[in-house]
Amino acid sequence: MVDSGATLIARLREAVGPAHVLTVPDEMSPYLVDWRGRYRGRARCVVRPSATHEVAAVVKLCAESGAPIVPQGGNTGMCGGATPDTEGNEIVVSLGRMARVRAIDLANATITVEAGVPLATVQEAAARAGMYFPLSLASEGSANSLSTAASGTVCADCARTTRATT
Repeated sequence: MVDSGATLIARLREAVGPAHVLTVPDEMSPYLVDWRGRYRGRARCVVRPSATHEVAAVVKLCAESGAPIVPQGGNTGMCGGATPDTEGNEIVVSLGRMARVRAIDLANATITVEAGVPLATVQEAAARAGMYFPLSLASEGSANSLSTAASGTVCADCARTTRATT
């Protein structure tokens, strides 16, 4: 069943809080264009969850209503994959509020971060723990761990790569 929009937006507001479902064009505009200005789109709304249970609720609501989702991390990609199309039916799910470093496990050489943690923050947290996170990008101050697939860390003692949880 395809939702006309108003009911879905109301249900999304219940799931993540009214302040985190953007529908005003000026508030949505930064999420509708890539950082280079090459790709521009439209969206029904922008949803900004702050936890995995909120992401799950958003995905479930969108699936039930037939609304396509465009996940967005730091919006620093080079190919427009985080930009909605021009139809205006998609829901942008911005993961920027999910920006916590959850855990650092020195024994297993892993770091657990949420999807919206900027790459630079992951690198700094690893360095404070005496570890090295080996990925470096020009956009690391805004590139998120999910959007850059920055899921790995290197143990400072043994230089073996391990996977991080995003």
